[in-house]
Amino acid sequence: MRTRKTLVVSLMILCLACAAVFANAELEKIKVEKETEKYSALDLESASFESIMNAYQAELDAYNTKYESIREKMVQSYNEGNVEDYFDAKGMLRNLAYPTITAEDTEVLVKRIAESKDDASEFAAWLYDNSMFYRPVITLTKASDSDDGESRKSSFRYSYTISMEPGSTVTLPSMNVSFTSDGVFAGWGTTEDEVTYEAGSEITMPYSDLTLYAVFKSGVMFYDYITETEVFEDSSDISAPALEAPDETYVFDGWYNESGEKVEGPVSLEDGQSAAFYAGWKSVLVDDVRLKNKGSMNVTADKEYKLSFSVMNQGSISTGSLTIELVPESDALTVLSDSLSTSNIRAMHEKSGSFTIKVSGASGDVVKANIVVTDVDGNTWKTPVELTVK
Repeated sequence: MRTRKTLVVSLMILCLACAAVFANAELEKIKVEKETEKYSALDLESASFESIMNAYQAELDAYNTKYESIREKMVQSYNEGNVEDYFDAKGMLRNLAYPTITAEDTEVLVKRIAESKDDASEFAAWLYDNSMFYRPVITLTKASDSDDGESRKSSFRYSYTISMEPGSTVTLPSMNVSFTSDGVFAGWGTTEDEVTYEAGSEITMPYSDLTLYAVFKSGVMFYDYITETEVFEDSSDISAPALEAPDETYVFDGWYNESGEKVEGPVSLEDGQSAAFYAGWKSVLVDDVRLKNKGSMNVTADKEYKLSFSVMNQGSISTGSLTIELVPESDALTVLSDSLSTSNIRAMHEKSGSFTIKVSGASGDVVKANIVVTDVDGNTWKTPVELTVK
């Protein structure tokens, strides 16, 4: 009798334990289902950014699982020669909808990002990756006057748009134009008449679209392509900026106006006038020095060779007349041709030339020389040359 009672009690305890386990399992199931609520069922205006990302990812995972399952069925049916099952699976695959974030969804979420008081960079980057409708742009444009005198926004040939991932770094360009009838380009502004960012400034790509206007002012713009310097002056006491040469091959030759004329003396403008000046740099690079029809700088003694080279103008102004000489460091090198000359090389252009030479000496001797380029102002540039006697 006692054994029977003990058995009944044990069964009751087991039932209660099982009920507890099933209840906990059901609670966990409800909890998981709540955590992975469908993206399409969310209230996007109130759901947390984290829950939106998790819900959308859950739908993506479900889609990928179904996609792989159907693909496996298609492959299996194909291998088994089951035409009916193959086309059934193909139809299912065709009707399988990929989870999308609509344009309307994107509009709501972008507004929330802009209004968020917390850091929304992670969510903005996620939305950029997952919504084809989220592509914030920076529009660079110009405010100009219409025929009726009213201000209007219009594009001009130097303007364009920049589209990058929110939070990334954007470098604002120069307009590549010095001044117009509106004055000198002074920088980019969030309004039409005040500079917010200078050209070349680095800003963070915003979460939403941003329009920046090219701002023009009366004054003087000094700009330098070589050192990437731009300085705007609108004071009564105008002074040119001090520039530092990129290396010893660069020689500063002064400031030039838009007509290519060198400006002498201080800059003086009347009220309302504008001007722009660019830095004049001279720099010559002798490159590609080689023996014609040879892959090395090895020579046979007492045999004539052509030593070719190119002269590159890497400055910002034309070189003017140049004299080019091959100057040996010893009697072991004889230059059989005269010095070369060229009338002018434009900025970022090059010309080629060659010298006829003969080398004497024993095998293994190293013969040295310099290619010397001289301009009309007496500036010189030297490039060493080494030849080895075979």
